[in-house]
Amino acid sequence: MSSDRTPRSRKEVTSDQPIMPLTPILKKTSLLMSPTFHKRVLFNTNENVRSLILKYIETNDLSHINNVLKVLSTSGSQSELIYWLSQMTECVSLLDRRTDKLIMEFLKIPWYKSGELAAAADNFIITLVTAHNYYAYPVLKQLFTFLVPDVDEDDGNLVKDAGLLTEEEDSFCQRALLSIVSIHNHVPMSQDNLLVIARKCMPYFKRHVHQQAVYTYNLLHLASLLPHLRRPLLEIIITNMVTIDVHTPRSELAVVDEEEEEDDESSDEEIFDMDVEDSKEKQITSAQDSSGVTTEVSHIMNHKDGNTLDVLMAIMLQYVHDVCHGIKKPRRSTKLTKDSAVRLLTEQLIDGQSVCQEGKVRLSIDDKRSIGCACGGIEHDIEALKLLFTELKEVFSQIILCTQFSSHVQFLIFYLIALRPGLATIFLEFLRIKKFEDPNCSRDVRRNAMAYIGSLLARGKFIPFSHVHSCLEIICMWCNSYLDNQERVRATNYEDLQLHSPFYSACQTVFYVFSFRYREYTENSKKLDLARSLNLERLVLSQLNPLQVCAPPIVNNFAAIARRFQLAYCYTIMENNKRLGIPSGPMDESKCIVQTTLDMFFPFDPYLLQRSKVYIANHYREFDGLPEDIAQKEDIIEETDEAMDIIISPKSFDFTYGSSPGFRKLQDEPLSIQ
Repeated sequence: MSSDRTPRSRKEVTSDQPIMPLTPILKKTSLLMSPTFHKRVLFNTNENVRSLILKYIETNDLSHINNVLKVLSTSGSQSELIYWLSQMTECVSLLDRRTDKLIMEFLKIPWYKSGELAAAADNFIITLVTAHNYYAYPVLKQLFTFLVPDVDEDDGNLVKDAGLLTEEEDSFCQRALLSIVSIHNHVPMSQDNLLVIARKCMPYFKRHVHQQAVYTYNLLHLASLLPHLRRPLLEIIITNMVTIDVHTPRSELAVVDEEEEEDDESSDEEIFDMDVEDSKEKQITSAQDSSGVTTEVSHIMNHKDGNTLDVLMAIMLQYVHDVCHGIKKPRRSTKLTKDSAVRLLTEQLIDGQSVCQEGKVRLSIDDKRSIGCACGGIEHDIEALKLLFTELKEVFSQIILCTQFSSHVQFLIFYLIALRPGLATIFLEFLRIKKFEDPNCSRDVRRNAMAYIGSLLARGKFIPFSHVHSCLEIICMWCNSYLDNQERVRATNYEDLQLHSPFYSACQTVFYVFSFRYREYTENSKKLDLARSLNLERLVLSQLNPLQVCAPPIVNNFAAIARRFQLAYCYTIMENNKRLGIPSGPMDESKCIVQTTLDMFFPFDPYLLQRSKVYIANHYREFDGLPEDIAQKEDIIEETDEAMDIIISPKSFDFTYGSSPGFRKLQDEPLSIQ
């Protein structure tokens, strides 16, 4: 009987005490300042923490604790919060699986408002996860939720200053990140959970741009604290950016840009014709760097998802630039307004030392080619640059290369290669050997790999002519070898897109790159001989008939250039292809339509994001246009029905394939073959 009375008497003593005397007392400021109050509260807290835990284990009722934690979260002083953490640390042995809800509610209190409080919270968390490692997942999840800020959707400043935090908010995030790192170091097996949670806590791609920017920056900072996890963290970030990218088609961005231009023109006409330049300055800030290159930075984009992608690209491009220059910790973005150009084109200091500025380039002697960033590679951290290139190449291979309609995210690898042009050879060889020529890769991957090769050779202002010719020579050799094999087999030596897709992709790349950089091939007779050595005529006249399968605009421009310089004669074959393409009978709608033309996908088409464009513009090659004599003497007349493919005038075509498979710029008048 005595043994039965003992627990009962303890229960009675415990029940006689108030559950939480802090609730009524905290409302009185005068009592809080009393030293005797703190002594009494801390003594009672020591008893209550243990009793509250035991009562929760017994009843599994969290309601009597929620009010205590709510008051502690909103009104508790730092000394009280630290004391609660110390007592919870002493009671860790009681915090088994039965108290998981209690732990989660306790961790929701913002413990990282000060360094001293964060240290106490970190001590409690480490003690908890080392004693009960099954708490590592929920604790990490709660810490990652702290990295996504709450936003007011109606606050326009958060759109303008996306990614910017106050000093207090930034310190809060940094302390939470340090706790995540501490958990990883003390519980190494939590690494997989950390990556899973980092992916799950990534804001939905339609969420506010400020949340996307802050969380992306925090993951980049976490990557600097845990370098061995940088590649998977970059994969998480880029996967989210690709999702936004594919939901932001180039056609929508182009329409928005056109509408903005029309609005500007109409508003200018209503005021003064002389105010045109002033009104443009309201939308675009233009600055000129020391190399004489003009950089333009625009305002916030009207397209919501496009603006989000623009902000994230600016963060990532700045991160790439910083890592290549030995800056380990990512820098917070500055205000992304029209004054952004001033930041990019003025001298920057980090730790008292000037650094190479984003957006500036070093030009070759003839000013036709960029040869890296402004520092010329002197300030590059070679080891850090190589490691980042390796990791970005792996992420590119797994995510970006497999994505058909990505328009802008791939410019991350473009910019990295632009900073160190020597990497271009490695990247092109990787695409050709590891992807395109590997029969184990899927047809789509092989096609995309060749599209990346062609687009980089055409658009990279940092790619010298010698590299362009070497690549085209290798691709043409592969095509000729492919034709030799087909001529020996004979059974498959006929036009078929599904059967010979890699061959047609290679031919389209050759036609595209040659048309884009034909001026360099025709500068003198020696270079023209290099063009003849490619043996382009064999590709044109082959039984596989690439002129029928490749995209019509590419074929039209190549045909005009090839005839102008007598490299190949394509128009007869093109006319035969059109005649053979005319249906001879009624169409059977019940039969599925088989694709007969290769899709146009050139990933480095013009960059449409306005604010981050400052990183890309000076490394990017625009199409120079075709010779004037071609436009004057070789206009083409279209005599077939409207349903037939239109042959585009070379003069009207600007090599923008972003609106694949169709094109936006067509000449209004029909043209003729002579």
